[in-house]
Amino acid sequence: MRFTEAAPPAPTPSYALSTPSVRDAWAGWLGARPWDLFVTLTSDHKTHPEALHKRFRYCTHKLGDELYGRSQTRRCNPIEYVNGIERHKSGWPHSHALLRFPGVDLADRTQFSVEHWQKVMTDTGGWCWLSRPRDQGDTVSYVTKYVTKEGDLVLSPNLSPVIDRAPPLLCTMH
Repeated sequence: MRFTEAAPPAPTPSYALSTPSVRDAWAGWLGARPWDLFVTLTSDHKTHPEALHKRFRYCTHKLGDELYGRSQTRRCNPIEYVNGIERHKSGWPHSHALLRFPGVDLADRTQFSVEHWQKVMTDTGGWCWLSRPRDQGDTVSYVTKYVTKEGDLVLSPNLSPVIDRAPPLLCTMH
């Protein structure tokens, strides 16, 4: 009778080890801030994900001009956002984003109308849904899934783990 040694199991690729940790780190860092608005944005035609993000940025600039005044937004748009972008199986891009409006009370309809901005953003060329996050943790987790998928996670210029270290963006390897 002949005995052979079983082949050792194939090593786990390094990306498989780090992926959940990376997502958890992003979710922890982004979850430490209160988000005011959850946005779903689609395109009305097949386009590149960068074009969808450009449309999203256009909308945030319009929001900033309306909420803070053009003189403020020309220097720096105070709106913070994280935008997760991916392609549907059909190839059409869509995104989910979180926005924060410092100093704006979204419950005050004289300052912000979800219905108005949903229509304005939809009229830019696609479909848009705006809602107030019911659960901050679930919402952040949903947006950060793009870190581990074949999508992109784009931060606003005024939101950076390098600049804003509270809390620190920590990633551990398993």
